[in-house]
Amino acid sequence: MANLTNTNNDLGSVILQDAEFRDELLTLAGADTLLEGTILARSTASDKLVIFVKGGSTAGNGVPKAVLTYQVVAAGAGDVSVRAMVGGAVRKERLVIDADGDDSNVDAVVLDQLRDYGITSTDVQELNILDNA
Repeated sequence: MANLTNTNNDLGSVILQDAEFRDELLTLAGADTLLEGTILARSTASDKLVIFVKGGSTAGNGVPKAVLTYQVVAAGAGDVSVRAMVGGAVRKERLVIDADGDDSNVDAVVLDQLRDYGITSTDVQELNILDNA
């Protein structure tokens, strides 16, 4: 007889309410998998979205302006078409800085910068995630 396994299904989303989207091109320097909730910036050189770098000072990469609402997988360097969230409310704990892979360095400065561009964040206690452990 096979062993029983528990599977936790996370039904939450980074989007909280009133989301506004825009079709954009995202420029990547190489192969990458960007998680749902990844914060994006806009390159001042190309006017395309790029990965947000906390404290970044290269062509606008340190100013967050959009959030991915789904996972994006790129096989190599180049542009990828995305529909980025450019306004609305998000769940703070689901925001991701790509270099970290989570929200551990999403602080008040980053949240204030996002708010400057119409994206507000709220701490939310997820009640739909069952702990089967």
